[in-house]
Formats: sequence, structure tokens, C-alpha cells
Amino acid sequence: MAAVLAAGCASRPVPRVTRLGDGVFKSPTAQDAEAYCRNFGAPTRFLDGAAARVQAAEVSYRCD
Repeated sequence: MAAVLAAGCASRPVPRVTRLGDGVFKSPTAQDAEAYCRNFGAPTRFLDGAAARVQAAEVSYRCD
């Protein structure tokens, strides 16, 4: 039973996040940012312009 639980946890993808300090995070894509904030039930507030979210580029954000 424990092996099944461990396998289930290990198979879930982990959002890629870099902590920049003062509650600001950076992720390689907007989807990763939203997935990270969703873990806490917090909305994502992007600090970059709207154009950065449209492209598949690194984004800076806060989980408010």
C-alpha cells in the first residue's frame, strides 16, 4: 500500500518555480506559475506585462 501511495506522489508533475524574494516568484511559463499558485488556492498576479504571458517566456508573479 505504501508503495502505491509513493508512486502516486512521484508521478505528479511539480511546477518549476524560482523564489526571488519578497513573495515574488519566477517560472518558465505562465502555466507553471498558475499551477504553482493553484496549490495554495491563491490567484496569480503577473508582474510582467500581458505580452509576456501570451508568449512562452519566463514570467515573474506573486500568489496573492
